[in-house]
Amino acid sequence: TLVPLVTVELGQPVTLKCAFTEKFVSVARLQWYKQSAGDTLKLIVMPRKTSMYEPELATSRFNVTYSGDSISLSIFTTVQEDEGMYHCAHMDWLESAWNGTYLSIK
Repeated sequence: TLVPLVTVELGQPVTLKCAFTEKFVSVARLQWYKQSAGDTLKLIVMPRKTSMYEPELATSRFNVTYSGDSISLSIFTTVQEDEGMYHCAHMDWLESAWNGTYLSIK
């Protein structure tokens, strides 16, 4: 399966959406990760009642929303460093589901 590609102009907003086959029983096990070229996965956010963003990220640029069977990550103003592979994960005690999208910045 090919990885979806989203291209956006530098400075423009973008929303990456991940859909899963089942409704979320709990959003407590949802996460967004980013992987830059040549780097390892870095946790961006774990949505909870109050979303927990990684301290090094400017949380004023990001927002996470979820509904039923999907979770979206919005970046309000893109910067060149936002380019990379974004992974969303829904993890349970027995299994996990992962989706990915590559974000290209022009």
